[in-house]
Amino acid sequence: MRKLLQRLLTKPLMWISNRLAASPRKELVFKSLTQLHKTGQKKKSTRLKVIPIDFSTAKFIIFSDQHKGNTSWADDFNACETNYVAALEYYNSQQYHFINLGDSEELWKFTATDILTKHQASFKAEAAFQPRRYFKTFGNHDIIWKNKLDVIMHLKKIFSMPLPVYEGIILRSREIDIFLTHGHQGDLMSDNNAFSTWIVAHIWMPLQRYLRINPNSASNDYSLRNLHNKFMYEWSSRQKNLVLVTGHTHQPVFASGRYHEHPSNNIPTGKPRDAARPSYFNTGCCCFNDGDITGIELSGGFIRLIKWDEEETGSKRKVLEEVKISQLISDLME
Repeated sequence: MRKLLQRLLTKPLMWISNRLAASPRKELVFKSLTQLHKTGQKKKSTRLKVIPIDFSTAKFIIFSDQHKGNTSWADDFNACETNYVAALEYYNSQQYHFINLGDSEELWKFTATDILTKHQASFKAEAAFQPRRYFKTFGNHDIIWKNKLDVIMHLKKIFSMPLPVYEGIILRSREIDIFLTHGHQGDLMSDNNAFSTWIVAHIWMPLQRYLRINPNSASNDYSLRNLHNKFMYEWSSRQKNLVLVTGHTHQPVFASGRYHEHPSNNIPTGKPRDAARPSYFNTGCCCFNDGDITGIELSGGFIRLIKWDEEETGSKRKVLEEVKISQLISDLME
């Protein structure tokens, strides 16, 4: 019966899920991102962390959208935990800084207690970057970390306190700002409102558990395919000396698709691929249904879209796209 229902219901349920997952309004996306970025001009801001960097020596790994659950069939992170832990252990050994860019925990479906007890290896690997190399932001599915009391109550057994959780982070060099935030800004259906939460908890979660559906299929196209990604690109392309990095959509984007060799030409301006401003990146996610994870690396003067997958000899890092940051800056100035 389950297999029959999977065949009949998976496609319509996926369509409904995608519709509910992203209902952005352009004007709200622009307003929200602008306001958040402006807080970076303030010397003291609890919303946004500014980190001065030198691209020649900086080493950062950015992952988002793990959606850790309770290890049931409805836990989309299950298949990815091996690669995730291996990746974090590698980056920690190489002295990278780790930016955890939101929706790390799936708190629309599960309680914090369930998640924390089921994924101890992942939390331990994250905490190993403390005290000076771990930065956490909140997304719409883990927005409770916006509350300091929730952070202390739930996370103090794993992480050293205080553990600031930001809405955004700016990596600031002399040439450009790399502005990082989860990316749910301006998305009414995903901004933790009561209706969305009820739908997830009472309809989507039971169906997902029974039918064993993971909606996150891996992507081979790193350009702009999602409406929310397109709005993020439009906003970032209008800014001066700025690169925007988000998660949220679970769809990797590298430099607005400018350098990508995929035959599709999905730039919202309708211009050729090389006319796009390489101002927007998306990490993808750490909950793909094949166990792969994607993220954004900064190291050795390069910015990269990377993937970790599991092979016979263990988890392996692969570079999907890369460009020298000096070239990126030059192309932004065109």
